[in-house]
Amino acid sequence: MKSVATIFLSFLLFTSVYSQSALETYDSKTTLSADQCFDVMKTVWDGVKKLSDEHNAQVSEKSEFESTSEYQARVRLGRNEYIGKIRKYASKKEIAGKVFSVWMKADLDKYNADKQVYSVSSPTKILIQPKKGDIETTTSNNKFVSIIEDDERGYRRAYIELRTDPDFSWFVNRVTAQSAKDKEKEIYFKLSFTIQIQYNARTHMVEIRIVPQKLALMDKPDNFVYWSENIP
Repeated sequence: MKSVATIFLSFLLFTSVYSQSALETYDSKTTLSADQCFDVMKTVWDGVKKLSDEHNAQVSEKSEFESTSEYQARVRLGRNEYIGKIRKYASKKEIAGKVFSVWMKADLDKYNADKQVYSVSSPTKILIQPKKGDIETTTSNNKFVSIIEDDERGYRRAYIELRTDPDFSWFVNRVTAQSAKDKEKEIYFKLSFTIQIQYNARTHMVEIRIVPQKLALMDKPDNFVYWSENIP
């Protein structure tokens, strides 16, 4: 009988292989589920974390046989090499050139027939790695997407979620609104985004930045777009 540790290790190995495949073979014509998006984000984070750990191990301590100025020079050189490796990693994995998209469930909350406005929210939270060490996942300044960190029973967690509080307002005629309500289980937001990896010299943090490109409200099975907006 397999031990719990063996089963857990097997799960981690499977997740790692799956995530690597999901990142390297990602097709922009494919839209990720929330779980698949987590796999992609974790793969990127793990790659950066490995480089971070290697860098920190190299410059963590001053040798007893080097002067303070020599140590500081070694730290500066090590940091420059680290930044170069981060850029090479992003380029090698073709992260900077890829546009990702993910489905996020849309709830049609309430229609105002007088104003022809549908209040829409999204319960979907995409789990990501919280800020740790010198790595942080951030998002660019935009009106639709947030990254939230909180504590759950003593565990720090972070999520990508849509800013739908107050609810997102969809201006739509009554006939279309009624048609969408009849198919509410199939109505999703589709978020398109790119991933940037950059070193912040001010904070000495590596930022894995989510840059939203477009948000659309869609009938998922029919691939029908009710509304969309590019995000500058």
